[in-house]
Amino acid sequence: MGLISLIAGGIMDANKAIKQNQARNDDTAQTVIVKKQFSIDVPSFLSPTTKLSEDASLQYLNKTLDVSFQVIDEPKSEFVNSVEEIKKELPDFGKDKSLLDNMATITLHNMFDMDKVEIGGYTETKINGMNAVMLNAFQKRTFLKDAMYGSFAFIEGKETLYQIIILSGGTSISKLADNLEQSIKSFKEL
Repeated sequence: MGLISLIAGGIMDANKAIKQNQARNDDTAQTVIVKKQFSIDVPSFLSPTTKLSEDASLQYLNKTLDVSFQVIDEPKSEFVNSVEEIKKELPDFGKDKSLLDNMATITLHNMFDMDKVEIGGYTETKINGMNAVMLNAFQKRTFLKDAMYGSFAFIEGKETLYQIIILSGGTSISKLADNLEQSIKSFKEL
């Protein structure tokens, strides 16, 4: 029984590697418009889903590659009010940080064990004229062989804040980084 499991696991890993290579070489994307509010080019290797987050206004997934892609939007005023409430309890929270830095901090604290996560690639930039912060996060899991990788963009629109969250439980996100970064940079507020 152990040999059959080993062979089946090897076949699954080989199939995943083939699909990763196909996705990496596939530069096609479809432009998706959400609520006439924003558009983004979604890589063709992802399929629509509704299973990731009830807060996401756009959700895509590829189970084989173990990659999820979502956009969450919220009114800027609601987020500012939330930060002010946090500051009442934690006066030093967000001190000398931008709105997008505070958003990144809150999001990462909600998604990762901050004592075990490595943050990298932090960049303040503009995406189609809007202020943005982009970063990567890596957290090694303790009892599982896979780690969790994340690629994030926090974008300040006119009256809305956007989070683009791309997660992978394996190495797919690093192998598909160029395709996913192109997608992030295609984001436009309408």
